[in-house]
Amino acid sequence: MNAIPADLPRMFRAEPKLAAVPTQPTAKTRETLPVEASIRTWSFIDSTTSKLQEVTCLQGCTVNHDGDRETPTHPYDVFCQTDPSQVHLPVAADGGEIEEFRILGTYIRQEPFSRNMHERVPHAQVEIIDSHFMEGLDPDGLAAVILSLEGQLAKFRQVHAQLAALREQGRVQL
Repeated sequence: MNAIPADLPRMFRAEPKLAAVPTQPTAKTRETLPVEASIRTWSFIDSTTSKLQEVTCLQGCTVNHDGDRETPTHPYDVFCQTDPSQVHLPVAADGGEIEEFRILGTYIRQEPFSRNMHERVPHAQVEIIDSHFMEGLDPDGLAAVILSLEGQLAKFRQVHAQLAALREQGRVQL
């Protein structure tokens, strides 16, 4: 019997599908974020061309740009990033010591002067586990990651229900 117990904590219950994440986003289906009252803009002198460069910070950016405002600066060093979500879990590597690792963090990043064109627009970064990233995800790429993780989470819930049932059937005193 693989029935899910009624008193299962909320964090282990099935969540509704991510209906808000479109598979093919269009201008009509995208949600727009409210414009912040004080968008940060500054200028710096490019150390390679000696020209004045203007930067408008990514909405929601949490990077301290004090160093970027000083000159000389290499434009490709300038980046904006939102506050990363962080979850830490204990993980044992190769049967060794248990360590706390950051897992499944995500944030938005933009590098306005990057040599790679896809990094010049806002894109998502997903940190799988400490310093191991999926980079440069567009909205469709991030939606695919979310759907993959959602499927894996459903399997976690099945295993949890099965484990709880097996434990209930074979209760032993330790």
